[in-house]
Amino acid sequence: MTSPTSIVDTVRNYTGLGYTHDFRVEDGVLHDVTVNREVALGDIHVDASYRFEILPGASDASNPYAISDRKHGTKGLLIDAFDLLEELGGAPHTLHLGEVREVRRDNESEVPTRFGVRKVSKADFEADPDRYVLRIGFPDFPECPFGDSFSMLGFDTAEQSYVWLATKILRDERLIRLPYQSGDVPDNV
Repeated sequence: MTSPTSIVDTVRNYTGLGYTHDFRVEDGVLHDVTVNREVALGDIHVDASYRFEILPGASDASNPYAISDRKHGTKGLLIDAFDLLEELGGAPHTLHLGEVREVRRDNESEVPTRFGVRKVSKADFEADPDRYVLRIGFPDFPECPFGDSFSMLGFDTAEQSYVWLATKILRDERLIRLPYQSGDVPDNV
């Protein structure tokens, strides 16, 4: 396989190689959500991992991991699209998944967009923090390039459009989080 140039290419390539299961970290535990099963860290092997930075040395990035569940014979992807797994600091799955990582510059970075929506930098946010909110679980999110759906996205209230918020913005206490129809805000957002 040729070396991927973007996270979208990575997902497409590994899906074509049979990595069809969807892995997620929920409450510090790795889950195969395709079959609704908790996966023990000792049963997995990280076949490949990448870090796609917006710019070299960027403070936010997307990290796809190609994972094999040796116990159950399945393969899938864990996508840390918000660069948040390392923020869990020292959690066993973070250390385990961090074994191999090829750093790349995402070729989408030449335009200030991310996954098809305009990217908002921390400096943009600082200029007008009341302009941006984080929408959670809204049904009108644009299509996700991974074939799944977004669970949350930034929203520019001035332009009335969805945006991709830099990871540092997600950590900012001033960012207003708006769950759809007054739903609960997840603890890990």
